[in-house]
Amino acid sequence: MSSNPYAHFSGIPMASDDIDDLLETQGYGILSLCGDGEPYSIPVSFGYDGERLYFGFLKQGADSAKVAHISDGATVRLLITDIRGRFEWQSVAVTGPVNRVHEEDDDWERFIETLTDNGWFMEAFERSDAIDSLQGWELEIDELQGLEQHEETYE
Repeated sequence: MSSNPYAHFSGIPMASDDIDDLLETQGYGILSLCGDGEPYSIPVSFGYDGERLYFGFLKQGADSAKVAHISDGATVRLLITDIRGRFEWQSVAVTGPVNRVHEEDDDWERFIETLTDNGWFMEAFERSDAIDSLQGWELEIDELQGLEQHEETYE
């Protein structure tokens, strides 16, 4: 039992193995970007291979809000949750700079493999022409925070 009297509501820190498990199994989260002081959050499919975290965007026109809010080196936050009930949940926040992964880069194959292994939407991309318009990004993990709540902890 936690010594924090509010842990029932705010959660307790997750073990690093539990954080890795959530990152490797969830496959989607909410990516928060900021450009010119304007916040922008979107759902994304991502892949995590135990070391690197990748996500992709479908290439869109120059007026795309995603494109307007992201650039090489920009700091972003990815929030991954698994909510099974009011007092039964896990939440991981990954913060760090992003770097574009181009098709001609050495990391492109790792990007595709990682998304294929545990990205939420990758299978749908592969079955369409969308894979040809996929824009790759790597999120460099500077900060990793995990909180969780288990109902049985407080019974």
